[in-house]
Amino acid sequence: MMRSRTLAAIAILSLVVTNTNAQTRPTGANPAPAELARVVIDPSRVAVTGISSGGFMATQLQLAYPELFPRAAVLAGGPYDCAVIAGSMGKCLYPATLNAQQIETAVANAIRKSKAGSLGDLSKLAKGIVYVLYGTEDIVVGAGIAGAVTKFYKTLKQKDAALAGLTVTEDGTRKFAHTFPTYLAPPPEDCDKSVSPYLGHCRFDGALDILQHLYPDVTTGNEPSKQDGTFMKLVSDRFRSTKTAFIGPNTYLYQPKVCRDGNPCGMLLVLHGCNQNEAAVGQTFARNVGFNRWADDYRLVIVYPQTRTADENYGCWDWWGYTGQQFDTREAPQMAWLQNLIVRLTGQSAPAEAPKR
Repeated sequence: MMRSRTLAAIAILSLVVTNTNAQTRPTGANPAPAELARVVIDPSRVAVTGISSGGFMATQLQLAYPELFPRAAVLAGGPYDCAVIAGSMGKCLYPATLNAQQIETAVANAIRKSKAGSLGDLSKLAKGIVYVLYGTEDIVVGAGIAGAVTKFYKTLKQKDAALAGLTVTEDGTRKFAHTFPTYLAPPPEDCDKSVSPYLGHCRFDGALDILQHLYPDVTTGNEPSKQDGTFMKLVSDRFRSTKTAFIGPNTYLYQPKVCRDGNPCGMLLVLHGCNQNEAAVGQTFARNVGFNRWADDYRLVIVYPQTRTADENYGCWDWWGYTGQQFDTREAPQMAWLQNLIVRLTGQSAPAEAPKR
């Protein structure tokens, strides 16, 4: 059982895809929903990002499906298998830290599971990107755990020569709490607080900062040039049964007009944090986190899946095992659902099983 302090901390955890200039979908690909039938997705420009529990999940997804998610940004999250190596999820919250041996164990777990086929072929991250962002005022996850994401990936690079080209960068210098920092100015004065809906008025555009790191080849102005896309709602069960995956009934999507005109576009999967799903804050996160306003300039379809709140999961993505013991592998119902979502939306074929080595 989790202690009351852990429950309280989790309750406020705020916050989390790809070859091609081809103009047609690959032979044998899964048909995309009608809403995206005219959209051509470049598989090399698919990425995942998330905050807090969404950040933990972003790391899990990148390791489970590196061929789908070569780019990942983690905001106020933690390293792979944190709850496993620390002994409980409560030991992955402020003021906890992880020592070098624990990081080594997490990396060893990932390598072992990759070789067994329960994670993806990590060599697919040879040209990948990882960006780690967290605030100095975060007292929910905290710098000790959030910064361990960087240590995890750098240690992984050291263990596998094939990953020498993996880019890993970090920014833990900015003054904001456990919240998603937005370009908006106060009031309210909430950048140094973790309060619903966990979108801080920080005068720091966290969404743009993440996009600049995930897509360094794109150059934009200081303000978006336009925003004339469509915000839409999709029924989550269209992609796969949501029951065991604890997925909410609706998935939201922002589609720029430029992507409807036949131009190849990327796709960004954005994962909210705990108590930040539709049940908690409605459409506020999906509409206001800040990615939609830059989607036209970056030519990105933005996808916002939602968790289903139940029992003591607080609407979090599963990074400690509430969906089952395989929560951190390709067998996890939640990760399999998210993978299928992106495969369907991009019109790709499902990833092959990772080779067992």
